Order: sequence, then C-alpha cells, then structure tokens
Amino acid sequence: MLRELRVRNFAVIESVAVPLAPGLNVLSGETGAGKSMLIDAILLIRGARAQGDVIRADTETAAVEAVFDVEPRGPVAALLDEAGLALDDGQLVLRRELSRSGRHRAFANDSPVTVGLLERLGDHLVEVHGQQEHQRLLEPARQLELLDRFADADELREEVGGLFTKFREARAEVERARAAERDRAQREDLLRFQVGELDAARLRPGEEAELRAERKRIQHAGKLAAGLGEAAALLDDDPDAATSRLGRAARLLGDLGRIDAAFAAPVAALDAAQAHLEEVLAALRALRDGVVVEPGRLEAIDERLDALTRLRRKYGDSEEAMLRFRDEAAAELERLGRHEEILAEQERMLGELRAELGAAATALADRRQAAAERLAPRVERELRALGMERAVFRAPVERAPIEDVGARGLDRVEFRLSTNPGEELRPLARVASGGELSRTMLALKAVLARADRVPTMVFDEVDAGIGGRVASVVAQKLAATAEGRQVLCVTHLAPIAAAAQHHVRVAKSVRGGRTRVSAEPLAGEARVEEIARMLGGETVTDTARGHARELLGLPGGRRRG
Repeated sequence: MLRELRVRNFAVIESVAVPLAPGLNVLSGETGAGKSMLIDAILLIRGARAQGDVIRADTETAAVEAVFDVEPRGPVAALLDEAGLALDDGQLVLRRELSRSGRHRAFANDSPVTVGLLERLGDHLVEVHGQQEHQRLLEPARQLELLDRFADADELREEVGGLFTKFREARAEVERARAAERDRAQREDLLRFQVGELDAARLRPGEEAELRAERKRIQHAGKLAAGLGEAAALLDDDPDAATSRLGRAARLLGDLGRIDAAFAAPVAALDAAQAHLEEVLAALRALRDGVVVEPGRLEAIDERLDALTRLRRKYGDSEEAMLRFRDEAAAELERLGRHEEILAEQERMLGELRAELGAAATALADRRQAAAERLAPRVERELRALGMERAVFRAPVERAPIEDVGARGLDRVEFRLSTNPGEELRPLARVASGGELSRTMLALKAVLARADRVPTMVFDEVDAGIGGRVASVVAQKLAATAEGRQVLCVTHLAPIAAAAQHHVRVAKSVRGGRTRVSAEPLAGEARVEEIARMLGGETVTDTARGHARELLGLPGGRRRG
C-alpha cells in the first residue's frame, strides 16, 4: 500500500508530501492545480520514462519518492531478495532523481537500482488507470490480458508461453538438422580429412618451442663448442687453471697448519670450492657432448616447423588449440555418423512438445471461453448501473487452428460494445466516446477487482463525461473496489469525493512570483467546504454546504439512507 508520495521540483511543484491511507483516497482541487502531476509522479515511480523538461524552472534536479507498506512474504519482497535488497521494517521507499544533464537515477531503500527493476516492482505495487490505460484498453492484446485475469488463467498462460518457447527452439533445432542433412556428406569428408591430417601430424604440446630451441643450438654449434672449450681450459686444462691453483693453495695452507692449526682452517672451504668446480666441469662436458650435430638434423627441424606452421594457419595458433580443434571435429564427425538417430530423437521430442503445447493451449482456450461467457453479463450489469442502461457487451474469443498456436495460446479476443438498441456490436475503439470508455473501464475494473492482486489502484479522469446519478454509482463502485485494498482517485465530482475515507485537496498558489502546489488532508469543516466548492463552484453557498453535509452524512444535512 502507498503510504506517502513526496515530490520536489517537479513541474510547478516545489515541494509537496501527500499522505495516503487504506481504502478509497481522493485528490480534488481546481483544474490545473497539479493533481495530474502527482499521477505522473506515481508513473515515474513505476518506471515510466523520465524527461528532463519536467524539472522545475531554475533548478537542476527533481525527485519523486514513494513510501510503500509491503507484505514481507509477497512478490515484492521476493523481487527485492532476488536483486540482493531487503525491506526496511516492512517498508519500501522507491525514489527517482531527475537531472537536466540527463543522468537520471533510481533507488530502492537508498540502494541504486535499474528502471527495469522499478517496472517489475511497480507491477506488483500500484496499477494506474488513466488516459494511457484507456488507450491500452482498446488493444486486443490488453483485452486478452484482462480476460485471462478474470479467468484466473495467468499460470496456465505462463505455462503455454514457456512451452511455446521450448517448442520453437526444438523446431529450430530440427530444421537445422534437416538442413544439415543436405550438406552432411560434404561436411563428413571435410571433417574426416581434418582429423586425419591432425592425427598424422602427431602433435605434442610444446614441440614447436623445443624445436626452435634445438634449431638455435644447431645454428650456433661452433660458437657454443668454442665457448665451452675455453671455459673448460680456464677451469682445468691449462697449467694455471682454477683447479690447479685451488689445489696448490690447499696444500700450502695444509703445510702451514702443521705449524699452527689456525692456518689450516680455510682448507675445508677450498676443498668445497674444488668439489663445486668438479660439478661445473661435469656440466660443461655434458653440454659439450650435446653440441654434436647429426647430419641433416637442421633440415629435418625446418621441415617439421614448416609443417607445424601450415597446420597452425588452418587449425589454431598453438599445439593445444590444434588438438582441441581435432577433438571437436572428431566429436562432430561422430554426431554426423549418428545423424539419423539424433534427428529421429529430436523429431520425437518435438512431437511430444507439440502435443503438450496443444493440450495446454486448448485448456487455456476452454478456460477463456468459459470466462468470456461469465464476463459479458457481469460487465453489462455494471454498465447499466453506470447509466448505460441498454449497453450490450460481449467478449468473443476467436480460436485459431491448433497448428497456429503462439506464445499466448490459440486465442484472440476483442471486446465489443453496443450502446444503443439496434446498433451492431462493434470493437470498443470504434464505438466508445471518452465518457463511455471511462465507464467501460470502470465496469471492467469493478468486475475484475477480486481477481486483481495489486494492492494500490489509481484512477485518473475516471469521472470524465459523467454526472448526476451516475456519479453516485461510480462513487459506490470505487468504494466497493477499495474494500480490502487502496484506491486513489483524481476527481472533480462531489459524490466520489464524499465516498472516500481519505480526502486530499491539491491547491496552487503564487508567492513571490513563483507558482507553488500544496496537498492538504481534509477533515471536518474543511472537507465540507471543499465538497461544497465541488458542488457549487467558486462561490460556496449555504445550500451547497448543506448538500455537502448530506453527501458526507453529517449533521446539518439529510443523512443518506
């Protein structure tokens, strides 16, 4: 339920907070006072597109904020949990911030969110019925949604949509498999050649790097051998080599140690150095032995590198990539070998999905037909109560052949209305005036109210083109719709305002050369005065006040029986 709406720097609104309550709430006020701007603010909270030109003149930003009481285990809480958010003590605060720079932002309980999430949350929080919704009512797709809601067929419709998606994907797979049949032999030949070529190459990860290292050694074999020989000579082969000098130094220190043991202490370190030199010499000899070049080895390496380069251009930029390509090609080749078997299985699954989809779509169509037969007389009763005594309403369901099933099932519905005797039933778009459309919408909402799960419903211009006795009936319908939920209605009609549990007057004033909008909850004599104004215009008479008291059932006016 919507607890409070706060608006700042939005159009002519500088700053206003509108408190709301359970049951029927009405917004009243002079034409142009700003009531519709408050509805536009609610639409923004629901995720409507933000426009920078609605920001109040001489300011750079605007903000709209709505405070909702939310059921902790309901769909809104589930959506928040899915988004990694949570309720704050059972409350949800949604906020839109608009900027002239175009950097608009959205928040849920002060956490940044996407406008898409606002839209999803809004679908479960508040439903707005204004001129835009009236225009949508003329669309057959919207009428089908309303019929499904009345038929309590939402889950069945989602099931049909899900099955249709699976069926469409399975059908595409079968079509691709059938198309592949034509090119299968050619594809098999290509894959067989590719796998054979890669297998014959006997690829080994890291081989190319090893070959290039060996090639470099062979190319520089002379330099490597000369360097190793010189290093060995410095260490051992020459008379003044390091090993000889280490040996002489050790013997000299040993002789001195016979005189004083302290002089023999470095001998152990020299012995260790001698051992390390022996290890180095062994390593040098091993390297020198490896420098031997086999005849023709360089040419063999070049041929192998050329072969790997050719394969790399065709199959991947490394041995690992080429081996992956080989495995994937082999797997596809195996699948192609089982093509008939796979295609038969795909066709079997497609047939099962077709049958399942057909059964679900038929069940949905049957439920829609039964609901349409129940809906028509109920809407007619509501229309007669709303002053359209001779209106005839029908919701014909046109069922397509089973092979033409779609995401919404088999059916198309277009509400039809005749407002005068002798007139044929025509689609709403062709017969409904503004007032008739408003009443048709209200009639539908009155019938569908019990099926509606949205806790807050907003009606803008629901009283267009009506008055007198019909206004009282509309007031009763709105009050009935508000039982167990919250209804917010913008109205110019006193009977509707008087039927509300919570009345807010929206007023516009000019101070300091700037227009300002206020929203004031009304009670007692202030409410009597406002309803009297709605009855009699700018000049409020005692007669109008008496009539207002009568509508409100207050002392000083005749109570309604």
